[in-house]
Amino acid sequence: MPPKVEEICRFPVKGARGQRPDSLDVNPAVGVVGDRRFAIKRNGRQGEGWAPKIHFRVCMNTPAMAMQTPEFSGGAPDSAWLKTVATAIGETEVTTVDTKNRFNMVDTDPHEFGPTISFLNLASVRALAAETGWTIDPDRFRMNIWYDDGKPFSELAWADAYPGTREFMVGHLRLRVQDACERCQAIEANPATGQRDLPVLEALAALLKKRGYGGSPQRGVFEVMGFLATPLGTETITRGQEIRLL
Repeated sequence: MPPKVEEICRFPVKGARGQRPDSLDVNPAVGVVGDRRFAIKRNGRQGEGWAPKIHFRVCMNTPAMAMQTPEFSGGAPDSAWLKTVATAIGETEVTTVDTKNRFNMVDTDPHEFGPTISFLNLASVRALAAETGWTIDPDRFRMNIWYDDGKPFSELAWADAYPGTREFMVGHLRLRVQDACERCQAIEANPATGQRDLPVLEALAALLKKRGYGGSPQRGVFEVMGFLATPLGTETITRGQEIRLL
């Protein structure tokens, strides 16, 4: 039986906790509508266009962001919530970028590489937990779509080139695998506490080397969990939809 969508997540503020909506609206212009629409600037960051994540307050450079749950007013991050975030990360105030849904502030430049949707195989998370003996919350990986095919790291055979060429379906939506998802220190921030508490990067690399993985197609790294895909149409994704490799 093909695996099914187990969970769907949208992250309206880059770096902060996500939402569990009933569905994800997807189109080929932006990917998941409303995902990473806003981002909190680091000091000195100028402009409103896309920029690498180092220019924003995200879990990689500010682990306290992992536990911040966005609140909204009038469709934008609530000013009182932003003050709370500022206090939590040791700033007097913070400002945001709003992409206005023209693009998402994903980690790879969507103008150059196209929009992406992220996929997490829960079987891979379980394998990492079993190998380490740790309790590992899938929320650490901040992915849009969770599924479970019962085969740890089988998804890395899908992401076997960069840019990828393999295509698959989620319900009626056709997508093309773009890349294995190379991870950063963000996954070491506990979403419940906002603290770096586990050396997940080191453990992930050790496990994939042990399993004989040759490294990601783009950079040859072993700190990989999940994959990124580009939507080729406009559809709505809901829990329970089948995922089928073409």
